[in-house]
Amino acid sequence: MYEVMNEPNPNILAIRIGGKLDEDDYDRLQPWLKERLDEQKSPSLLFVMDDFQGWNSVGALVENVKLDARYHDGPRQVAMVGDRGWQKWMTRVAAPFAKADIRYFGTDEISQARAWLRTVH
Repeated sequence: MYEVMNEPNPNILAIRIGGKLDEDDYDRLQPWLKERLDEQKSPSLLFVMDDFQGWNSVGALVENVKLDARYHDGPRQVAMVGDRGWQKWMTRVAAPFAKADIRYFGTDEISQARAWLRTVH
């Protein structure tokens, strides 16, 4: 599941993800993300992974990859905030393939993640 977070900085799009993501989550997220990226071409993204356990199917993972490819040129910076080693590893693996600067922060570093996202804007 995902939840759009209230973020006071208009240059940061914040999304909380938790549990296991499914294809319906991507169907609901995509219109919101497209609208925000149409309004603002290079926002920063904050993903807070709150008990995120991955994807519930290969189809959901494929939707994640398609979403990443579709908005490859959109965000300038992406902060991934989580508490699991595989989340940190996933961030490091994705970084070379993205145009955005992607960094991982532990759950106790959310303030640092927001500060880092504000450095460009």
